Amino acid sequence: MPVQKKGNRWRGESTGYFDGRFDQVRRIRDWCRKAIRMDEERAAPVLLIASELATNAIQHSASGDQYGRVRVTVEVMPGDFVLLRVIDDGSRVGRRVTRPCVPARAEEPSVGGHGLALVSALSEKWWWTDHPQGVAVWVLIDPHRSPDDD
Repeated sequence: MPVQKKGNRWRGESTGYFDGRFDQVRRIRDWCRKAIRMDEERAAPVLLIASELATNAIQHSASGDQYGRVRVTVEVMPGDFVLLRVIDDGSRVGRRVTRPCVPARAEEPSVGGHGLALVSALSEKWWWTDHPQGVAVWVLIDPHRSPDDD
């Protein structure tokens, strides 16, 4: 198999702030696509992961409240690795902070709860940290990785 040459450019970091509404998830994907400047095939895992994390922020945190917002940062590093970070607005009033986790395998199929398993499958690594504004979820993505590499 021939060696694939990965890009050797660093395009810097871009940060965007978006209203915490589900109709903004498409806008977040479009913004990410422009920020990373990759072809559709390479951009696909980044856009899918950004959609999942933004949706989770809106659904599970104060980002989904009336004046909530979602902060998204993408950094394209040498080798075209992408570091994606999504920060929510923290817990809703009267609720505990929701920490991201991949649920244990359920016996019964369910409609929801598979998004972070998808993030885990499409990324090199993901993690979360506390942030003064809420919870930050970080994801390192290799857009050159083949789905068969696992």
